Amino acid sequence: MSSLLTEDSDVVRWLRAELQARGLTRIELSASLKHQGTLHDDTLLFTAPDGALTFGSLPEAPRAQVKGLMQRYHASAPGLGDVALSVVCEALGPPRIRWMDEAQRQHDAREQARSEAHFDSRRYGRALAQRVAEMLDAGADLSLTVDPREGVSRALWRSGDGSYARGLRYIQGDSRAQQTFASRDDFIRWLAEQSDESLAKLEHPDDPRMWGLGTFNRAYFARKTGRRS
Repeated sequence: MSSLLTEDSDVVRWLRAELQARGLTRIELSASLKHQGTLHDDTLLFTAPDGALTFGSLPEAPRAQVKGLMQRYHASAPGLGDVALSVVCEALGPPRIRWMDEAQRQHDAREQARSEAHFDSRRYGRALAQRVAEMLDAGADLSLTVDPREGVSRALWRSGDGSYARGLRYIQGDSRAQQTFASRDDFIRWLAEQSDESLAKLEHPDDPRMWGLGTFNRAYFARKTGRRS
């Protein structure tokens, strides 16, 4: 949608004229359209050669143009949510124009979370997995809170029929298995192949914002078993 606004658009030309007339090093327009297109805000940020910052607002004519452009952007596709626009003009270089909507915000948040995610990828191995199985056999509670408001925990447990499971446990006492293992060996084999990284991404592989939230890791198992691994 950047085609809605180009270097030759009236609004951008006005910004560049203001930049030159005021002898600024930078001028930035930030605008937003909210509440189904009914509320519009805009702000100008001026940067002087000495680095001093001052704020202002658009005159009526450019402001009406910006609002119209934003309404066109908002109407271009359903479900955009709040729309934001940033135009940066500097003494040197072309203007930088950026539109932002809910889909772009979600995409940027996922990409930032992905770039910041770092988990240990070493496999736990059979020795650690066996110690965890022994704890489950002894009736130990292995759980981590996922949502304290709803009383939901992520858990590992051994069922009465001798099978093993991983899943969710609720404060009411109910459990919902997301994966079951018919035998002790099956559970040990599975856990031995896991790592902090694989468990962090297991529930939400495509949403980095959820990685590692309330998930088991090597440090947790070491605390519970009383042995480093």
